Amino acid sequence: MHGTMRGLNFCRRARAVLLLLGVPWLALASAAAGDWPSWRGSETAGQGGEEPFPHAWTSDDWAWSVELPGVGHASPVVWRGRVYTASASIGLGGEAGGIRFVSCHAATDGRLLWQQKMPGPIDHHHVQNSSASGSAAVNECGVYWMWATRESLQVEAFTHDGHRMWHADLGPFQAEHGCGASPSLWHDRVIVPIDQDGPSAVVALDARTGQERWRLPRETAQAAYSTPLVLDGDAPLVVLAGMAHGLTGIDPATGKVVWERKCFSRRTVSSPVKAGPLVLGTCGEGGGDNTLVALRLPTSAMLAASAGKPIEPDVVYQLDRSVAPYVPTPLCTGRRIYLWGDRGVVTCVAAADGQLLWRGRVGGMFSASPIAVGGTVVNVSADGEVVVIADADALNVLGRSSLGEESRSTPAVADGRLFFRSVGHLRAIGR
Repeated sequence: MHGTMRGLNFCRRARAVLLLLGVPWLALASAAAGDWPSWRGSETAGQGGEEPFPHAWTSDDWAWSVELPGVGHASPVVWRGRVYTASASIGLGGEAGGIRFVSCHAATDGRLLWQQKMPGPIDHHHVQNSSASGSAAVNECGVYWMWATRESLQVEAFTHDGHRMWHADLGPFQAEHGCGASPSLWHDRVIVPIDQDGPSAVVALDARTGQERWRLPRETAQAAYSTPLVLDGDAPLVVLAGMAHGLTGIDPATGKVVWERKCFSRRTVSSPVKAGPLVLGTCGEGGGDNTLVALRLPTSAMLAASAGKPIEPDVVYQLDRSVAPYVPTPLCTGRRIYLWGDRGVVTCVAAADGQLLWRGRVGGMFSASPIAVGGTVVNVSADGEVVVIADADALNVLGRSSLGEESRSTPAVADGRLFFRSVGHLRAIGR
């Protein structure tokens, strides 16, 4: 592990300016209203705002389209007018190896601003996975991305102008399908999930230096592919999903377990999501025997009364089998929750109690997760079809458009644009 003074000095200058203005350092990591700083945006909630976008378009309507090196499934993230994503080329880094890329493009016109290359081994992975599936996470201090092989899980940190800040090797990563999770950020900490087939943990690294701030060992079951949910506020939480522990709430400052409910019997691929006073998570398998669990978040009074001991939250409702998705993460738009199934069946349930509102088929196979934007719900099928439905009490398909190639990446919304990533291209469409 090593660092450069460039990234550290940038964070120190930013902190000093904020303190002079009377702004707490903890506010530094907050994203601007127009940013999409991590996989599925702030709090991984998939909320793209109320401004409408076209429901359908052709290839002539793209604001811009650029080719990416190699292939990948990393979703785009956006910070202050810059779009970040990752990809990998096989066979360019030596025998049985390749090169991974983190690329930065201008949100306005797609021009390449910088690109970092990371040669290294390429492991076998599931046919629906890639060597660059995890998405970056961005804040004021830098750009963070993780990738893994059987030999090591690597965390890369760059400044916004593309200089390497530090690199961390967190040890072997064992998973039959490869790596697919993304890091999350809480102020000056990079939260790295390592739920694998070998010794598991969740680790917090200093965003400025890469030094380990805390490590929480985890029980080992099947490898998980969930991105941590970060909830900020008076009682901040990092929520993890995994087969061995179910849903777990952790204090991001200390790594201490605040609450936990062991409620899963299968692998977790989707990520936990907040729905008002509830937190949702799913587990399952490729055959469709899936489960969704909705837990009630413990109140401040409950946490105070626990005297520092972990709480077991109540299960508010549970949805089983064909209703719950396996790979796509649920989407909450207020009183409705959308469960976008892997096989193209969308189920809409009431957020409060899980009661069925409607269910219908849109077709296709899906690995990407839905997002909400302009009164619609948008998702992308594995063969690259963008499907737009109304956020409503009945299924209404508003439009379909093609990306022209495979896509397993979740769209992003920022700066008046919708950003889509297919295996080999990054594209944007305007309002």
